[in-house]
Amino acid sequence: MAELIVDASILSAVFLREKGSEQIRNVIESETALFAPSFWRFEVSNAVWKRKDLPMKVAKELIKTIWGFHTYTNESEEIAVEGMDIAHKFGITFYDSFYIAMAKYFGIPLWTMDKVQAKAAVEVGVSLWER
Repeated sequence: MAELIVDASILSAVFLREKGSEQIRNVIESETALFAPSFWRFEVSNAVWKRKDLPMKVAKELIKTIWGFHTYTNESEEIAVEGMDIAHKFGITFYDSFYIAMAKYFGIPLWTMDKVQAKAAVEVGVSLWER
């Protein structure tokens, strides 16, 4: 079974059915174990909130789906400290750096659409997953 650290940019694309999301959905529905920090649901829920074109009923259904979606989470103080170092070094958010730190700690590829985050990940030795 493949393992991936998946960030909010990927999960938002799936839940909001953005361009290319069918390919992402196929990977997610395959035999892949997805890992993400627990705060991913807040990030993706915020992306839903930002979509003012979504009727409230649809937004609430998406929130239910997001909060019911399973990912593996394994967070620690050590990962958080590494994340802070990465955030400081590259001037990226702590949120983005935490995904990178998780990927580095567990030796699992990171899957992101965020080019700045991807560049920082590569610079600290994290492999990126390319679909």
